[in-house]
Amino acid sequence: MWVQVTGTDSCLNARITPGLTFDYGEGPQPVAVQNCLPDGFIGRLAAQGWDVSTSPPVQADGHWWWQVLGQGWMAEDWLAFYHEDAVPFPPRPELAGAGLIAFVRQDGVWIANADGTGARRLVETDLNTEYVATVRWSPDGSSLAYSRTRWDKPPGEQTLTRIITPDGAVIAEYPGIAEPGWSPDGAYLSGLRVEQLGGLGGYTARPVIIELASGAETAVAPTAFNLSGPVWSPDSASVALVCQSYSYQEQLPDLTVRDVSVDCEGDGLRIVPVAGGPARIVLAFDSSSSATYSNPSWSPDGRTIAMYTSGIGAPCRGYALVDVASGVISTCLPLPADGYSGFICGGSAESGASDWSPDGRSLAYHWQAQTNETGVAVVNVATGERRMVPIAGAASLAFAPDGQHLVFGAAGYIWVADIDGGGLTLLGEGNLPAWQP
Repeated sequence: MWVQVTGTDSCLNARITPGLTFDYGEGPQPVAVQNCLPDGFIGRLAAQGWDVSTSPPVQADGHWWWQVLGQGWMAEDWLAFYHEDAVPFPPRPELAGAGLIAFVRQDGVWIANADGTGARRLVETDLNTEYVATVRWSPDGSSLAYSRTRWDKPPGEQTLTRIITPDGAVIAEYPGIAEPGWSPDGAYLSGLRVEQLGGLGGYTARPVIIELASGAETAVAPTAFNLSGPVWSPDSASVALVCQSYSYQEQLPDLTVRDVSVDCEGDGLRIVPVAGGPARIVLAFDSSSSATYSNPSWSPDGRTIAMYTSGIGAPCRGYALVDVASGVISTCLPLPADGYSGFICGGSAESGASDWSPDGRSLAYHWQAQTNETGVAVVNVATGERRMVPIAGAASLAFAPDGQHLVFGAAGYIWVADIDGGGLTLLGEGNLPAWQP
C-alpha cells in the first residue's frame, strides 16, 4: 500500500524506530529522526519491520506507527491512503528507453529496463550457499562482470568473477577474483585476488589488474584486508588505491598465535601505472593516526580523486578532493553533524563509495542516521551546493549516462531519483544496481 503525508502544515518525521523516545541502555533518549518528509510525500508501507518484534503497526507514545520503505517509522495520524500496491511506482515512462539496469537479488543477477519494467534473471544463485557481491557493466554496455562468493568452499575457491552477456551467456571466468572493475577502454579488469574472506564483507586479498586478451595478471599492492578493488583512471593508464600498513596477532585453530603484518612501503593514496613502473603516492598517510581513508573515485577528466576520510588526524570528515598532479586536497565535502544513532550498526556516519556525474561537475555519495539529513547527496564540487534525496540505508549508487538521474539500493529495493532530489521512484526488489552505459 502507498500512503501520502498530509496535514502536517510542514513535514512528518521519519524515525529509526517507532516512538518518540527509546532506552538504549543509557536512559530514555529521543528516537533519531532520519528525515522530515513534506506534505505530499508518497511512500510504500513495509510489510515487516527490521525485526519481527517491531512488525507494523506498532503503538508507542500515544500513536500508531508504520514503517515506510526507505524512510523509517512514521506516525499514522499524518498518513493517508494514496494507492494500492504497485511496483514500479510512480511510473517513469520517460526512462523506458534509457538503457538497462543490472542488479542483484538473493536468487541471482537480474536486469530490467530503466523504468523498472521487463525484469528478468540472468544468473541463478543458491540462497543457502552463495551470494553476488558486485555487478559492473563493460564500458560499451555489451557485457557484465559480476563476482560470486560461496561459503561452502575452502579458501581460494570461494570467489569467482564471470563476464556474461545481457542474455546470461558466459564469456569468461576468473576464479579467485572479487570486486571486478572495468578499465574505460575495456581492455582490463581490476580486482582482488582473494586468499580468504574477511569481516564486514571484505577480503584478505591482493589488488591486481588482468589483461583480458592474454589473461596476464599483475599485482599492484600487497595482500591486505580490502573492501573494494583498485579504480581506473579515465585514460585506462593507471589505477588508484589506498594502502595502509598494519599488524595484528591472529589466533589459529590450534590456539597458537601468529603475527600478521602488511607493509605498504609507504602508506597513502597511490597511483600505479598499468605499463609498469613504481607506484606514486599522491597523498601520504600517517599510519600512527586513527584516521580512515577509503573508496577513491576518479573524476572524468582525470585531474581529481575523491576519497572518503574520517577519524582523528584525517584531513576532513567527509569526501576529500585530491589533486592528482600535486597531491593537494583542494576541497572537503563535509558530512552533516552527527545525530543520535542509537543502535544503528556502523555508527552515525556510515559512508561508502561515491560516483562522479559524467560531466564531472557533481559528486554523489550517501550516509546513514544523520538527524534530518539521511540520504543521497549530489554536491556541486565547485560551489559546494548540495541537493538531497531523502532515503535511509542507501548504497551502491551510480549516475545514469545522461547525468540527470541516479540509481541506488536501499531497504532491499532499487530506487531511481532525479539529481535535484525529486522524482524518487521504487523500481523493485534488489540491491547493487548498475546503469548500462
